[in-house]
Amino acid sequence: MNQLELERVLTKLKFDESVTGYALITNDGQPFLSFSLPDEVVPQIKGTLKIHAADLKLVNIMTSQGSVILSRVDSQWVLAVLFSPELTLGTALSRAKSVVELLENVTLPPPPVPVDLEEELVPETDAPAFHEQPIEHIEESSITPIADDTSTSMEAIELTHGCTVFRGEKYKEAVTLDTDLNLALKKAHSNLGVDVLLVLDEKMTIYQIAGSLVKPAERVVDVIKWCLVEKIVTVDCPDAEETSQKEIVELPLFEGKIDKAKKEHRQILELCDGTRTLQEISTELGILYFEALQSILPYRGKTLRMVRTDKKSGE
Repeated sequence: MNQLELERVLTKLKFDESVTGYALITNDGQPFLSFSLPDEVVPQIKGTLKIHAADLKLVNIMTSQGSVILSRVDSQWVLAVLFSPELTLGTALSRAKSVVELLENVTLPPPPVPVDLEEELVPETDAPAFHEQPIEHIEESSITPIADDTSTSMEAIELTHGCTVFRGEKYKEAVTLDTDLNLALKKAHSNLGVDVLLVLDEKMTIYQIAGSLVKPAERVVDVIKWCLVEKIVTVDCPDAEETSQKEIVELPLFEGKIDKAKKEHRQILELCDGTRTLQEISTELGILYFEALQSILPYRGKTLRMVRTDKKSGE
């Protein structure tokens, strides 16, 4: 059987109206590739994994925001899906199981390796022993990007959404938990920085990475620029002439009856006329991108479609 793309499988959750959040979780409870999973449910997930990780297959956690279904995907990953309180437990279990069955045919990226585990793999040498300061005692002010004059360097970098991203020489260090570079990445870009690195398959463009994570492309560009300076990634960008000729963007177009839509969604849907991006709509309304995204998700594939167009030719 051909392996399904991770993005294609997770789309099943993104567009399920009963799903309010999800994440791939490591055995020690670290969430990655997370989408709208509330921070307050993470401690409950970690506590459950601490007890049941070894023999976990399918577990339900009752929270104030609904049922979280934990499903074992493979020996390294657990899928956590938060369903709305209105959905019955039986239906929630069934839907989570169907997604896990699809994920079993996907080659998932390895989870970040805890730094202490990597140290155990280093062979002993005759070099003099030395003691480093424990990670937990490193003050926040000491966690800074490794490269000198990063801000100036980043300003000089020009990227387009069509650039293909590859793993660089410091990629492994960046995705290894609690290394200086990993901490600096999280400080600069929170979990998005690690999520971007985990989905890198050395085939996707910046635009495709943003789509797979359901994040604004500009935020992914900022992450990639930072990682370029730190030698975590490399990029292959189209020629300037080719870039100036074609830059594809997606414009939401609502074709349904506005009075049939939920009242809280109408102001966003009214602007989905196929002439502006969702990012432009959220900026115009002064709301968060994710608020606009959540407002259009129930209508995608039904009364709303995404129109792909050449950004420059549409100007």
